[in-house]
Amino acid sequence: MPRLRKLAAAALGITFLAGCHAAPLYSGSADLAVPAGHTCSDPRVVAMDPRNAQSGISEGAYYVTNDSWNASHYGGLSQSIYVCNYNNWYAIATMNNNTSDGAVKTSPNVQESWYPTPTSLSSWKSITSRYSDVPPGVGKSSGIWEFEYDIWLNGIVTPKSTEIMIWTFDNGQAPAGSLSGSFSDAGRTYSVYRSAPPNQYIAFVDQHGKLSGNLNLTDFFRYAMSKGWLASTSTLYQICNGVELVSTNGKPEKFDINNFNVSLQPEP
Repeated sequence: MPRLRKLAAAALGITFLAGCHAAPLYSGSADLAVPAGHTCSDPRVVAMDPRNAQSGISEGAYYVTNDSWNASHYGGLSQSIYVCNYNNWYAIATMNNNTSDGAVKTSPNVQESWYPTPTSLSSWKSITSRYSDVPPGVGKSSGIWEFEYDIWLNGIVTPKSTEIMIWTFDNGQAPAGSLSGSFSDAGRTYSVYRSAPPNQYIAFVDQHGKLSGNLNLTDFFRYAMSKGWLASTSTLYQICNGVELVSTNGKPEKFDINNFNVSLQPEP
């Protein structure tokens, strides 16, 4: 299913900009180890389509998409996704930040959706996910972007919806919202940024960054509930995993998603 967040945003005339409230962040170092994973050697290619921001391919329960929702506002931009499977694909993109507005232009991602009928968080004992990402490099010379989860609860871009992002590895990007606390889980510590309702936004930014790992998404939801930001009766609409791209310094760069899944364990 095409990613509905960006479709709804376009319909509402909403533009999402990064860098409005926080300083740019960089994770790791230039000699960061690249995680092992799949090698996509015989992909199906889907080019960015100006008529369809959600151009992509369905793979079982998942959809892999260019998600070029904001590309039309900028020149000198190109992108295609190369898909072997939902957990084995990559994007090659070219863009810049010459306007200095720090705006996310595209967000190639893989997603699982529960729309139009969401699933209740209380139905699941745990919702876990694994990921593995390979960047073109790290540091300023590799552009501005972050690998991330983008999760929609209680709707998708509605006044009552909550967007929860988990930035697993940041390269010069800056979250929206205000710094509102910190959260530790499975040996990793996240800075938490939040914009209050309507259209609530919560971003968990890994303070050190890791290109592969396993996340218990339920722990993030429970933290938000403990702060009174999320009701225990909340419903899940969509889980996306990919990369948000601001700039590749005007040259083509490759971003790999070489392992990914979502696993839901029901309450007994």
